[in-house]
Amino acid sequence: MRRMTISPSKMGVVLAAALVLGAAAARAQDTLQAPPKPNPGTLAVPAQQTPAPQAPAQQTPAPEGQMHVVQQGETLWGLAQQFLGDPLLWPSIYRLNTSVIEDPHWIFPGEQLAIGGAPAEQVAMDTTAQAPGVPFGAAADTTQAAGQPGVQPPGVEAPAPPPPPPPADMSAPTIFSRRTSRAGSVVVGEIGGDVYRYRAVRRGEFYSAGFLTEDTSFPWGTVVGDPYRPPAERDAATSSVDIYEQVELQAPGGATYQPGDSLLTARLGREVPGWGNVVVPSGIVRVLHTKGHDVLAEVVQQFNRIVDGQVAMPLEPFHDPGMVTPVAVENGLESRVITVRDVHAVPDQQNIVFIDAGHDQGVALGDLFEVRQTLSSAPTGVQQRVALLQIVHVRDRSASGLIVQIYQPGLQAGQPALLIRKMPS
Repeated sequence: MRRMTISPSKMGVVLAAALVLGAAAARAQDTLQAPPKPNPGTLAVPAQQTPAPQAPAQQTPAPEGQMHVVQQGETLWGLAQQFLGDPLLWPSIYRLNTSVIEDPHWIFPGEQLAIGGAPAEQVAMDTTAQAPGVPFGAAADTTQAAGQPGVQPPGVEAPAPPPPPPPADMSAPTIFSRRTSRAGSVVVGEIGGDVYRYRAVRRGEFYSAGFLTEDTSFPWGTVVGDPYRPPAERDAATSSVDIYEQVELQAPGGATYQPGDSLLTARLGREVPGWGNVVVPSGIVRVLHTKGHDVLAEVVQQFNRIVDGQVAMPLEPFHDPGMVTPVAVENGLESRVITVRDVHAVPDQQNIVFIDAGHDQGVALGDLFEVRQTLSSAPTGVQQRVALLQIVHVRDRSASGLIVQIYQPGLQAGQPALLIRKMPS
């Protein structure tokens, strides 16, 4: 074989030729990979541009402390949908109104319900599913090879949708429909086409109504406050206990409580000359443990804030009148309005009014009184109706009436209240 010898000068020529060929090959590769340039005057459209997801609209929560008067045909289910954005949150409305709603199966026109703010956990959430392994905010690649099934991420079971509201004509009692008729109901008042149908006094109304002390001494205990909060941190203006929480009490001197006893907690309000103090109930507690005069109890029903410094007394028995309805009477007992329990510029339905007739005058739970006023522009003795009261609590010389119908504004102290329907004895 013949041996080839390359001189140094020829070696330089070969290396230069190799570099030129390598550069030409690189330019050709770049030309093949570069995208075509758009023609002048044409608009370039980006491919598969994923728009930014828009936040879903949030449900406007009900303002704190909002009150709502129940109208004909409204339900707890519907009110939760309207104010809280979710019909399944109806128990939130019920828990705020245990003094008004005795049985969660029924709400009635004219009842004034507190509608709290939307719960903290009810916030708008992004419903766009994010594939596993993809960084948050990165768009998932939805393209796949032709003829090949796509790889699906692990499935997440979606929560079942809420059940639809029951039909309006269903006969079975539910928590979402109001009772359309009731055995023994008697129509006792009408205004503007809306009628009020008599119903028996409920346990919650009896205990939450409040009363006048009639200058009588009561065996008041004292609400000490939250047993798990140091005394230095207790403040009636900022701290309180809620339903199903525990509260510490102090039994009165010379008296003791036993586990299982039920007590009414209340706030002693203003003094009414000749009638004593106004008692405003705040809740019902059940005694859990006792040690001398120190008492630990659990809140089982709540009407208002239970705070330090309030009073407590043994719960008086409630005698359910049942389905008995009052009968109309002529020339019934005439009493006078003493005052309203809570001072309002214009008393309205569900407010409590005290009248100057009680057990001593034969007043009973469920009696109906009609408050009237004399017309100044009419002949002497002509009166017009102002409000209809249902007696929900009775003391010896006074009674507490729940306003169940307002005919016109203007209820005030001193107006006559005439017994128009009397419960059978």
